[in-house]
Amino acid sequence: MAYVVTQVFSPKDKWNKITKPIKEQILQRMIVNLSSLAGENRVQLIATGQIDGKIPRVVDYEFYVIWSVEIYEMSKHITQHLRESEWNEYFDVVNIGGRALSVPEFADVVLADLNK
Repeated sequence: MAYVVTQVFSPKDKWNKITKPIKEQILQRMIVNLSSLAGENRVQLIATGQIDGKIPRVVDYEFYVIWSVEIYEMSKHITQHLRESEWNEYFDVVNIGGRALSVPEFADVVLADLNK
């Protein structure tokens, strides 16, 4: 199965202080950088959006992105491209990743952890 990367992020104060044209430039660089990976079929964007704060136990971030990559090493390219687009300067980002598991595989992992 694929490796899945989830990112949650919220704007830093620095983002709120810059002009709309500069924000558009930063977003465009991020889109170009990540589109190059998707165009080479190295990553697949599964979903992106605004986090629904009404969900119980929601994280304290505003947005999310979920990626699928063939192997773990490709997840490094996502974070590298975001750094190159200056994304991390303007957004507080948390990266979460792991191998996508079937339900039985997931149950085995959870049960194995309980036996420790």
